[in-house]
Amino acid sequence: MYVLAEDLADAVTLEEHQELLENLSREFEVTTKAIRLAVDIGSISLAEKEKAMLALYEIEKKCAEHQGDRGELEGATASLLNKVLAWPKSPVFTGSFLVSLLGCFFLFIKNFSLGLVLLVFATSYGVFQLASFEKKKAQLAVETADANARFDSLVTGEISPRPALPVDSENVRFRALAFVGIMAAVAIAALVYRPHDAEKVAASPTEKVSQTNIVALPATTANSAQIRRSPADLTWLAGKYPSDVVNDRRFRAAFNHVPQGEWKKIADRLVITNSAGIQLKDGYYFGEGCKAHLCGSDKAAFAINAATGKGDVIYKQTVGCPSGKAVANGFAWNDMSIGSTPLSAWALSNDMTIEASSASASEPTSGVTLQTSFNCAKARSDAEHLICQDAELAADDVELAATFAKAKAAVTDQAALRERTRREWNFREQSCHDRNCLVRWYADQKTVLTQIAQTGNVEAN
Repeated sequence: MYVLAEDLADAVTLEEHQELLENLSREFEVTTKAIRLAVDIGSISLAEKEKAMLALYEIEKKCAEHQGDRGELEGATASLLNKVLAWPKSPVFTGSFLVSLLGCFFLFIKNFSLGLVLLVFATSYGVFQLASFEKKKAQLAVETADANARFDSLVTGEISPRPALPVDSENVRFRALAFVGIMAAVAIAALVYRPHDAEKVAASPTEKVSQTNIVALPATTANSAQIRRSPADLTWLAGKYPSDVVNDRRFRAAFNHVPQGEWKKIADRLVITNSAGIQLKDGYYFGEGCKAHLCGSDKAAFAINAATGKGDVIYKQTVGCPSGKAVANGFAWNDMSIGSTPLSAWALSNDMTIEASSASASEPTSGVTLQTSFNCAKARSDAEHLICQDAELAADDVELAATFAKAKAAVTDQAALRERTRREWNFREQSCHDRNCLVRWYADQKTVLTQIAQTGNVEAN
């Protein structure tokens, strides 16, 4: 009988088990009585001892008759479970599809050689994924059927559900064919579409010269920027999380000459944001955020003029280990300085003074040293060096110092508090040589000191 431990309560209620359970109940009564008599050795007779042993033998015999070969069933169950766990996951064709779209883009811009290479590679890799999945699936289907047959030959009844393969409802072949169809349609469209052909035929020589001059005008002039592009409708930004729009091309178009590497740093620092999202302030769409686990040091903010569609952005990062110095950098339009936007107040509130540039990547203009409860210039231990290099640990250190001040003001036994503080500090200096240890130490100390500040009792902690 196949039954798991959690299903035993259901097993004993089955009708075919009742006769066995009733017989065992009667035999257990005899054995229990004999055991009670055995407490007093002098009062139990030899006949009673024999009666008790016979009852015990009978129980063992009945259990053995109903047990079956459990060892073989356990092995069959383990084999079946291994086949189920080895069942392959459905292939994901997203990567191949994206590469094929990139190939279609190169076809669109008339780079046929590279476009065809990407299309052939994407198709070949997709076919390889599908073939590998189908081959492994067919092999495991046969092995699973054999394991199920072995299981069936050993089991009398199933109370617990046996390991079973997942229901395959993903239609892998259909998805693969759908991707191929879409890819083929896009590739054909990229080959036959000719952008601006009609405009080139209809345009007069004067119009062509005019268009060329507009593109060649310098972007630093406000009038030329207005001629080149009309302000985008930015109302959709209000209330959005910066992390959700930072890579949207409509959003990125607001900023001038931000290199890809710098943009990634900005995006990383807009991951954590408050619930208010992007807000309209004094005619600017303003948003801010910070980097996960580094909100004490690595931040970013932007402001986009609602009328012109131009945006400035600044970010702050920790560099220069082991000094743990935080520096700021920014990018702005020449005719819209950061000082003229809400970013000026934001920079001041974050201890930054910066002259942003529209150049591709300017050098940081100012820095902020991490604040701790001790002088990092005199750091000696591993723990102190780690704290001075890590913005989150530095913030924990400052917060713990404030909590300690509250605890010190609350307790009457200052000597006991000093002794406890010395003991815990020594433990940190001698035992903590990595970040994880320091994170746990600060969390524990904050909990204990908070309780001391609330109760005024050092000994209870």
